[in-house]
Amino acid sequence: MDAPFYTSSDGIFLYHQRLLSYKWLRHGFSLRKNQDGAEVSYSLNGFQPRDTVLANRQRLVRSVSGRELPVAILRQLHSDRLFTASRALLADPPQGDGWVSGEPELLVAIQTADCLPVLLVDPQQRVVAAVHAGWRGTVQRIAAKAVCRMQTDFGSHPSNCLAVVGPAIRRCCYEVGAEVVDAFTKEFEHSASFFSETSSAKVTRANSQCVDLAEACRSQLLDAGMIAEKIFTDGPCTACEKERFFSYRADAGKPGRMMSVIGIVEDEARSEDVVSATTD
Repeated sequence: MDAPFYTSSDGIFLYHQRLLSYKWLRHGFSLRKNQDGAEVSYSLNGFQPRDTVLANRQRLVRSVSGRELPVAILRQLHSDRLFTASRALLADPPQGDGWVSGEPELLVAIQTADCLPVLLVDPQQRVVAAVHAGWRGTVQRIAAKAVCRMQTDFGSHPSNCLAVVGPAIRRCCYEVGAEVVDAFTKEFEHSASFFSETSSAKVTRANSQCVDLAEACRSQLLDAGMIAEKIFTDGPCTACEKERFFSYRADAGKPGRMMSVIGIVEDEARSEDVVSATTD
């Protein structure tokens, strides 16, 4: 399913049209640059000084939520490890690649630079999840496991949930070798539909193929009980649009990181100056 992404009024993050109807919800996918054209990284990886990165994070949180809120950030490791977010975990972030949260006034975040940022919402139970899924996490079905965690811990029904995949590397640019093809083939019954031949202009290794991580994510969410009409995977390609997004591949392995956030707020009113009505 397709639905448009929009750019925030201050130009530093994207948001998805389908999620705007939930006034208790805040979400956003950060961009590579701020409104002044300067690059803005959200990871503590040496791309920018620590104090600058922390300030970048707080600026994004304020822009997305319209207020000062704590944000839970994982130490990511390309796994299928999920955690239920709480303020108790803020001081010593766990190692993992996904959050599930039903706690108001707390944003959960994941960082990406080609991997899938997957945001999940259950409007009935008011539960959210944020998942970082590279090819390893996708093979381990981390997005589907997040839906299962929402179901077991919060009583969510998968058919009520929505999923939005944000900016990530797409089939057009994600060339992989035989080991990745084999891993998907062993895990997914219909994995052949995830792959296509690499364009001759983009081949960098023998016997390579291009993989569609977003389609693999969609497939596992359907297997988990979600409805096709509530899964939105048609986001922009980070490698194709490296002026707008950090890309591990396009930036030769030395990119900054974008941050995707989602959370629940206690009041029903949405500040009108958080977003603009301009289609991205």
